[in-house]
Amino acid sequence: MTGLYLGRNRPRKMSSAKVSRIFLFLQLWSVTCVWSAPVHIYVSSTGSDTNDGRTVSHPVKTLSHVVDMLAEDGIRGNLVFVELMQGYHNLTSTLHIQSTSGTVVFRAYQGQEVHVVGGTQIPSSQFHHVTDSHVQQRLPVESRDKVLELDLAAAGITDLGTLNNYGFAITWTAPLEIFINGNPLRLAEWPNHDFINIKSVPDGHNGLRFTYDAGGRDVNWVKETEPWVYGWWYWGWADRAVPVSHVEPQTHTITLKEKTHYGLRIGHYDPSKSSGQAGGGAQGGYFRVVNMLCELDQPGEYFIDRTNKKLYMWPNTPNQTLTPSDIVYASLVENCFLIESQAQQIQFEDFTVEACRFNGFELMNARNVTLKNMEIKNTGGNGVHCSGDCRAVAVLASDIHDVGGGVHISGGNRTTLTSSENVIRDNHIWLHSRYGAQANHAIKIGGVHAVVSHNHLHHGQYTGIWWSGNDHVIEYNHIHHMCWNSSDCGAIHSGRHWTWRGNVIRYNHVHDVQRHFPGYSVRGIMLDDQYSSVLIEHNVFYDNDVHIRVGGGRDNVIRYNVMYNALEKSVITDGRGLSPGHSTILFTRLEQSPYRTDVWKSRYPQLYSIRDHHPEAPEGNQIYLNALYYEHGVDTIDISGRGLDRKDYFDIHDNHRVYEKAHFWSPENADFRLRCDAAQWASGAHFPQPVKLDEVGPTVPTGPHYLRAHRLTPDNHTTQALLPCDRATVAPATHTPRGSYMPDGSAPNTLYPHIPKEGCWLVMDHCTQHPTAEGTHKDDLGTQNGTEEGCLARAAQQWIGCGSPSNGRVVAVYGPTGAMTFSAKGCYFAEWGCQSPHAGYIHRDGWAEQHENGANSEAACLRRASPEWVFCGSPVDRPFTSIYGPTGAFITGGPGCWIKIKSCPADRTMEGYFFDAWGDTNLHTGLDPDQCHKRAQYFWTKCGSHSNAPVTAYFRPKATSYTYP
Repeated sequence: MTGLYLGRNRPRKMSSAKVSRIFLFLQLWSVTCVWSAPVHIYVSSTGSDTNDGRTVSHPVKTLSHVVDMLAEDGIRGNLVFVELMQGYHNLTSTLHIQSTSGTVVFRAYQGQEVHVVGGTQIPSSQFHHVTDSHVQQRLPVESRDKVLELDLAAAGITDLGTLNNYGFAITWTAPLEIFINGNPLRLAEWPNHDFINIKSVPDGHNGLRFTYDAGGRDVNWVKETEPWVYGWWYWGWADRAVPVSHVEPQTHTITLKEKTHYGLRIGHYDPSKSSGQAGGGAQGGYFRVVNMLCELDQPGEYFIDRTNKKLYMWPNTPNQTLTPSDIVYASLVENCFLIESQAQQIQFEDFTVEACRFNGFELMNARNVTLKNMEIKNTGGNGVHCSGDCRAVAVLASDIHDVGGGVHISGGNRTTLTSSENVIRDNHIWLHSRYGAQANHAIKIGGVHAVVSHNHLHHGQYTGIWWSGNDHVIEYNHIHHMCWNSSDCGAIHSGRHWTWRGNVIRYNHVHDVQRHFPGYSVRGIMLDDQYSSVLIEHNVFYDNDVHIRVGGGRDNVIRYNVMYNALEKSVITDGRGLSPGHSTILFTRLEQSPYRTDVWKSRYPQLYSIRDHHPEAPEGNQIYLNALYYEHGVDTIDISGRGLDRKDYFDIHDNHRVYEKAHFWSPENADFRLRCDAAQWASGAHFPQPVKLDEVGPTVPTGPHYLRAHRLTPDNHTTQALLPCDRATVAPATHTPRGSYMPDGSAPNTLYPHIPKEGCWLVMDHCTQHPTAEGTHKDDLGTQNGTEEGCLARAAQQWIGCGSPSNGRVVAVYGPTGAMTFSAKGCYFAEWGCQSPHAGYIHRDGWAEQHENGANSEAACLRRASPEWVFCGSPVDRPFTSIYGPTGAFITGGPGCWIKIKSCPADRTMEGYFFDAWGDTNLHTGLDPDQCHKRAQYFWTKCGSHSNAPVTAYFRPKATSYTYP
């Protein structure tokens, strides 16, 4: 999977187990063919660094000693297995591997349970209930008999770390943290789950002060020695924790020590609304207080008195206290592992790394480093961070959770477009962005050609996958419940670059990405701020606010996707780059890239000539051959902005609306394979069946062996019976609105009931040029034409042939359908009455003729039908038809969506002109012109998709129509 795939057929997959076996085999083969037999170094927490470590019975004690041993004669240059024996291996400092001369594999010995911990264990016996009356009074009443106290100095813990800013654009180094049985505690805060709105900003949005309403509990905040606040201060996508300078409970005012990134605003948080307010202005301005002893009111919270070196915590154990069997750790080490560029061909396998204040693994310009079947948790920063130019770094089949970011890797050469060969595959990453949200992505890739495949990513405050650079492949991932504490965010997200091209997002399931806080919607995929040229194909999106947002970029292709049940819109596009100044940074970045070189010109020809084609404009986007299902009131593809509905900007065509849930196999079980009419469309459009849920996400068990051994394999098999293909969502209404008084083919002709049901007939009452033609007769020319349109056109032709008499009219009736029109001088109405019912009549439209030149303008005459129907109260059974006499053209304004099918090779019974009862009931086609017009394509597809058999949908409330194709 190293090349880009642009075809319709799914690429052949190699299991991650096979990939990782080949990866490791090649490493081992490369050294064992040259050097001597492998070396095993055994490490045990009960061992001794005076041992040689070469046997199970004589293990060394510390990993730092192992690193020193790697340079010893007899070990250096060999294949080395560092066998970690069962237990907790506590690091007292970062395990720093500067160089290696052979392949080194750190692994759990025989799959035993192994933890490498960046901290120290604290015996539960050292914790006691709080007895200091002063501290007792500061604690909330409900926690006074629950909170336990620890003298940190007496426990030998002196490095408490420092509280730092976290949130927007910050990778956090945590202070000393506490973990019980592998579960993190959090700094004491309030509210525990909600936020407080800012009431006012006395010094303006760039000031340091704001007011709030905390219900009087802020009288206790003034006693806190190191208070912080965390919030979404201005935008719903930019969080930040900042220190507090002063609390004034009398005026309920907080003064910050430093400004927030974008300033302050009055809050819009409303916990009673599951998604908060929507929109750009209705966001931000809410916060919570953090690191306050007086708010330690729930299990799982802690507070450190840094002056007196005391820890206070309410255990998050089932019984909310500690027993001798509980394992308590305090984090001390920043990076647990630090791998420098000269340390190559290293593999870490089958153990847990935890309690690191910064990153679990910090790699610098790494080469040939693999992490496989690891568990990485409880870090302040990233689980894995590889900075600089990382090559052939692989993170495989690992569990990563309760971290800041998950896996962040960059590598390759953008100048030459040389691949990094980095792989992130088969991992389970969840509960990332543990403290700050923005920038703490589950996966972040940069550089050139990383492959992110078969990962399961879920429950993060912000983005699941963020990418920058070129030629990356993001495929077969299962991504859901992202952006749950943010707005204006994407589960898969990139932005503000024209040159990050060649990237492919395919065969993923992305779902349940929904906004829960004020601000703009969140999206399955977000192409932010003019991001350009990504291929999005063969994905399945469901139950997202918006499935895809194209934020003004160019050359993006969206095809062969299933988009199911968007809560707001399926796709939103815009032209934000046309706003003055919006593209300045993109021009700067363009000129910093080698886009005019031969290698880039060959790879990205559209980018080479970008300056010749109005680069600020959203040109070259294509959205086609997608299958969409959505409820009434949700738009399909929205072009947001005036003047953007242009084919050279957004070429939107041949997308198919699926009208019934039953036309998918089982949406409830995320099986969106197409069936029934949808399958018929897919076959004709060469639309492949979408990827199934059991084809995405990890293909092998994840995490260390000791965790895998106790898991139950989920049973994804379902036996749900398929619904009938013709099952309507709701039974269609039985009442059909009344047709036009002038028969149009939707009902029998009551004005000329004796006209035969074949041929074309003319009725003339006055013909000065040909008096003998007066009366009723079959018209040979109209009959020979054989179409309704050809017949009705004969009325105007014959009236002109009669000399266009001002006192005469010519009626044309098409026998097979009964449709008719007439030609005469003037503008006419055919109606059933206005304010009160009438038997029906045809009369001159005097208002149109007097005020809008309706007697001489076809357009002026015909546009009267809909307004007159509305003026008369929009009566259900009294439509209005406007007829322009000189041409016989007519149009009807009234209720409902009406479908005209002249030829239906697949089902002749559908031919005719009829009210769309099912669409009116289930899709509200009588209220929504877009829904009505899309029914033309639906019925055309049901009739066999013949180009010579178009279908027309008439939206009578606005007197508009749409013919497909």
